[in-house]
Amino acid sequence: MVMGKQDIGAWDAEFYRSGQVVFAVRRALAFGGLVIALTLAGIPVVSVVRDLDTRGTWFTIRVALLAVLLAACSALAVLALLGHPRVTVNASGIRFAWWRQIPWSEFDGTTLVRPTSSSLAAPYLTITSTRGTRLHIPQSNVEDLGAFAAWLTKLHTQHQLKTNS
Repeated sequence: MVMGKQDIGAWDAEFYRSGQVVFAVRRALAFGGLVIALTLAGIPVVSVVRDLDTRGTWFTIRVALLAVLLAACSALAVLALLGHPRVTVNASGIRFAWWRQIPWSEFDGTTLVRPTSSSLAAPYLTITSTRGTRLHIPQSNVEDLGAFAAWLTKLHTQHQLKTNS
């Protein structure tokens, strides 16, 4: 189920049912990023194919660099199709991707950032910790960032009540 398109009620139900809610990158957005990545990776291929008749040292170096580029793009494409980076909210806190986490005990609040109309950036939610760590949650994971911020604040309050009692 795509949790990013649901509402607070569905998030609560999933949280109390399974103990966590996972917000993967939405498929349509992941597919668009995949198309862009593969297009950008294809541009150097044209250059190498055009020079197939002149096989020298530079050609070998370019082919090796191209292989590295295509491997990186393939890995990113697989991650995008699998819905990564994911936002996971569970009893211990909030995790973005697999290396960035803010525990509930360090949760300091949220800020909804709406870029100016002249920029091409999409809105995102900044979650801050008491240690200064920040998680930037994009709209590609959660469609309604305002509701998501309210839900996180509610979960944090519930966590504080449990730990204080």
